Amino acid sequence: MLKTRIRYLSRYQDIITALYHYGFGQIVRDLGLLDRTKKRTKKKRTQDSSLSVAKRIRLLLEELGPTFIKLGQLASTRGDLFPAYVLTELENLQDNVPSFAYQEVKDIIEVELEAPLEKLFRSFEPVPLAAASIGQVHRAELPTGEKVVVKVRRPGIERTIETDLAILQDLLELAEERIGWVKRFRLVDLFHEFAEALKEEINYKNEAQNAERIRRQNSETQHLFTPVVYSSHSTMKVLTMTYVDGTKITDATYDKGFNQEIVAERFATGMFEQIFVHGFFHGDPHPGNVFVTKENEIILIDFGMVGRLTTDMRQNLALLVLGLKGRNTDRVMEALFRMDIVHDHVDRDRLWDDLDHLRLKYYDIPMADISLAEAVQDLFNVANKHDCIVPVDLTMLGKALLSVEAIVSSLAPTLRIIDIVEPFGRVLIKERYDPRNFAKKVQAEFQEGMETLRYFPRDMRKTLKDIRGGKLKVNISIREIHHLIQKVDRISNKLAFSIVLLSFSIIMAGVIIGGSLTAEPTILLQIPAIEIGLVITSLMFFWIIWAIFRSGRF
Repeated sequence: MLKTRIRYLSRYQDIITALYHYGFGQIVRDLGLLDRTKKRTKKKRTQDSSLSVAKRIRLLLEELGPTFIKLGQLASTRGDLFPAYVLTELENLQDNVPSFAYQEVKDIIEVELEAPLEKLFRSFEPVPLAAASIGQVHRAELPTGEKVVVKVRRPGIERTIETDLAILQDLLELAEERIGWVKRFRLVDLFHEFAEALKEEINYKNEAQNAERIRRQNSETQHLFTPVVYSSHSTMKVLTMTYVDGTKITDATYDKGFNQEIVAERFATGMFEQIFVHGFFHGDPHPGNVFVTKENEIILIDFGMVGRLTTDMRQNLALLVLGLKGRNTDRVMEALFRMDIVHDHVDRDRLWDDLDHLRLKYYDIPMADISLAEAVQDLFNVANKHDCIVPVDLTMLGKALLSVEAIVSSLAPTLRIIDIVEPFGRVLIKERYDPRNFAKKVQAEFQEGMETLRYFPRDMRKTLKDIRGGKLKVNISIREIHHLIQKVDRISNKLAFSIVLLSFSIIMAGVIIGGSLTAEPTILLQIPAIEIGLVITSLMFFWIIWAIFRSGRF
């Protein structure tokens, strides 16, 4: 326990020092962090103020290490929340971390796979191919002769991430109370979303499952492949996959023997098939994760980040794409409502006006010149303007579209992305209105309704039983709870005041009646009780009447 507290305190100091160094000292003061931990007497020299805010954010995240780098990379997918200049800088985040020792790699593999390294692999290169914040990759060869790459998780990374996430949650909850813009950007909700994604990413079993699922999807797809995962040599901390011998997609040019048009079309078609047909897609298809073979075939790697779209979401997305292409504001708005992006309390007229303004922005531009990713991003920005929350998988889709368009435009500038997407969209629309699918949906909803009716009497009996037993719990969520408490306090004060007035009146009546019934003179009879009581009662009565009229509630 003591070691944990010391570790947390040391990490707090690292964060405070880095914030000051990169010119964010005001945040430290606003949060009152200096009350929690002593400021180091020796601070780093303040970073050059000529650097942009976005660049200082990136450098700050890189200095704070793996957790912050990964969170920054995840944040770069949220174009609906952060400005474009910040997103651009976050996409340049680099894992500037040294590789860890070969002996540690060997120890982790042997513990995880429960066998000596020499028995597990015919050969194993001690120098890593690449090192990143979460782990590093080594080339190897299995006893059966297959060439593979082995990804090994960095030792101690789980504890580091756990510490950083706990501190970040503490800081963000504090910031939400003290700094207005933090609540406006919903950073606490965003943090929980990113934290879950990060925990999934450091578990290599998840990446193995993602890779296998996409590989099965691609079994009938020509020209797009994924490496084979060797489950016998894979665990939470070790991942073994087929070695990819290919060229980075942005380097697959004509002068190197590749057909750029074919490569671009195959890559885009394969990605859109994942998105629109299967609803399970590679969430980070940047050039470093896409390779091309000499036969112009596409190979995807690194499946730590994936997106998921339900059938309804895919069909509504197709409706959205067709609405964008047809410049139909009503259809676009209908798609946004069906995708549950727009909440019930939104001002529909203002939303329609903003969407129509967006339509006019693209009205005179040929479809060949319109960026699908940019148009989708503009839609997300409109949704954010109206305080609508865009699901994380849709924001990941937006980032994936940006990556696909960037790669395609660099390889084949004349290739129209919208023409590749449209056939998938039309198939999904046909599926949506296919009588057979409609009948299946009606049948499923009817069965669900019958199940509800079947269990309704039982649920009703249970509810009545809870009410009789005083066990019924009611959760009320009210934004202006502080004002409600103040009103309850005022009401209780008035009730108490009224009770005191009533008590005073009873006592006065008792004194008067008592004095009238006794023949013996008392000190109380010598006091003009009726006059005093009448004056006090009248003052209290008029004060209550005035308070009621002032409140406007009568």
